[in-house]
Amino acid sequence: MSVSTPYHRLAREHPDHAWWKLPVAGVIGVAGYGVAVVCLVLVGVIAVLIASDGDLEAVDSWLDGAGSTTLGSPGELAFLLIFIGLMLPAVVLGVLATGPRPVGYLSSVEGRLRWGWLARLSAVAFLVYTAMILGSLAMGLGGEITAPSLENDAVAVFLVALLLTPTQAAAEEYVFRGYLLQLIGSWTRWAIIPVLVSTPLFVAGHVYEFWGLVDVGVFGLLACWLVIRTGGLEAAIAAHVANNVVLSTLEAFNMFALTSDEYGAVDVLPTVVTSILFALLVEWMVRRSGLQRTRPPLPPKPPPPPVWIPAYPHPYPYPYPPQAYPPVHPGYYPYPSPPQAHPPAPAPSYPPVPPPPGGTP
Repeated sequence: MSVSTPYHRLAREHPDHAWWKLPVAGVIGVAGYGVAVVCLVLVGVIAVLIASDGDLEAVDSWLDGAGSTTLGSPGELAFLLIFIGLMLPAVVLGVLATGPRPVGYLSSVEGRLRWGWLARLSAVAFLVYTAMILGSLAMGLGGEITAPSLENDAVAVFLVALLLTPTQAAAEEYVFRGYLLQLIGSWTRWAIIPVLVSTPLFVAGHVYEFWGLVDVGVFGLLACWLVIRTGGLEAAIAAHVANNVVLSTLEAFNMFALTSDEYGAVDVLPTVVTSILFALLVEWMVRRSGLQRTRPPLPPKPPPPPVWIPAYPHPYPYPYPPQAYPPVHPGYYPYPSPPQAHPPAPAPSYPPVPPPPGGTP
């Protein structure tokens, strides 16, 4: 009996599945991402050279700042967020090139990104993460909150973060919770295995101290659970965007520093509590909305069209192939004898008529 398909098995339980498709999609995605990053760096270097009148030291300074984990200037922040966000078109390009299709199955079990569901989750996520982050900072967990200021291009940094963070967060979700979950899920039915493989890779993409990486790992586990439980990336994207936008806003207005050498085990507690609270709210929303969390069985792939076979059983339209006849010799005629040339028939000769008796009258 056919059963419905969970998110991590969408690629495997597809009529067009082939073992090589997702690995080749990854190779294409990495190659495309590499080309896009090179182009981005060249554009950045050219822009810095133009702005600095060809000063190479300005280029070195810009490259050092672009690789920093802090927000920095608006240009450096934009470069960093675009650098990460380019993973999104790269992974989509790879899956488009190989399949399975539609590529919307990377987004959810419905084959598309469920925008209404994403909007509701985003509203809840921003409320939860704003309250929990501000509350933890007020209690001295994760850093100390200070009065906001407009120094260091605060408004410009905030606008850049607000505009580009959603793409950056979505790109990470499509790669680590979308592509990787389905790639590893195509090798095993156990959902825990792709979760345990993709989460360390997600953590490895961040440059923090030990407890900061633990904090990232907790969020990675939450995101995996949300994706498998809801059958799509929407909940993970909403949580990721809300967390990053709130933290970037606080740092943009100089209210606290995102990285801290004093970050310890107790500072991970707010992330754990926030993750549990958000997971419970999502579960409640899923049950109330009747959200589709698995994909119904797909019809099997139609058989190939039949090969054309001649209606007659022989290679020729008759039982026997055409025969080779001997060459025609000169003088050969297919009839018993050729037509003969006959001389004209002689005129009939009659005996002379005797004269009548008695002589000539």
